[in-house]
Amino acid sequence: MDDTVGDLLNLRGVRLVEASGITETIGFRCLGIAERIPDLEDETSASVHVWHIASNLLPLSVAEAERWLVDAPSGPHWMLSEREFELAASELLNSRLKIELWGPETLSRWIGEAVLRGDLRAMIPTISPIIELEQELPDPSNSIDRVVLSPIVDLDEWLIQRGLEFVEANPVLIEARIWRVDGTLVSPKGVRENGSWSVLEDPWAGRLELHEVDEVLSNAPKLRLVDANSDLWFGEDDLRVMLVGILETRRQKQEEAKAGSAVRSTMLERWTFDSSEAELEMIPTAIPAWIIDHDRGRELLHSRNGRTYEINSAVEP
Repeated sequence: MDDTVGDLLNLRGVRLVEASGITETIGFRCLGIAERIPDLEDETSASVHVWHIASNLLPLSVAEAERWLVDAPSGPHWMLSEREFELAASELLNSRLKIELWGPETLSRWIGEAVLRGDLRAMIPTISPIIELEQELPDPSNSIDRVVLSPIVDLDEWLIQRGLEFVEANPVLIEARIWRVDGTLVSPKGVRENGSWSVLEDPWAGRLELHEVDEVLSNAPKLRLVDANSDLWFGEDDLRVMLVGILETRRQKQEEAKAGSAVRSTMLERWTFDSSEAELEMIPTAIPAWIIDHDRGRELLHSRNGRTYEINSAVEP
């Protein structure tokens, strides 16, 4: 469910950055910090901590809310919960911090509307990103020039948190793509505005996201590359559909006063992305990762999302 919520936030233009210094409370997972949340009616200009609460048979209690409040950072929060809130718990949270609470009914309706709009596709996954390493990885000297992204995960901290600080971790690169997109935004009145964007396609996470140029390593390491399964890449039709949700934006509406001068409105209007005529240029890309050896086997640790992927057949990296 975390992946679904994360994908939908990404498609709705909610750009999340990693929240540092967060003390995790059992049952509450911080997805990151957003500067802009179009789906909130009372949109705030301050940064918002976005939280996900996984499903459970029991409603979220006052005791759980109190535990979270002890370490909760100041500022506004948005909670996306698969659990109902006890009335006293929701009252407590709202009385102590500026919190937008979305319970399971609101969250389900939000996801359902996204499926109906075509932002998300309801489907049974048939492809697994399990890595087949049945032969030695290609020598880096034979690889093509690639953009290498900067890691987000701190390896030492990740290992310590899981009690794996003494295991072997060997660095590699995993395959990705950056798409340079040249296209047009269209206002509700048909006004067209050309623009260029960079979008990262991460086949391991199965998602697209906006890419910033400062996320690239200036001195990329020469490491062996783990290719992604060819079936994990998006087809061009799927890619264009997903770009619509990622690149659309909302702007303050310009209204004409009676005297003919433009006045600023507090209303937001939706500028959609015309993907049908967009030009796409693929840039070969790689993401740093580590092959982790421990008593449960070997796993590939993704350096940007902190998730691990199973390795079927081990080789010396």
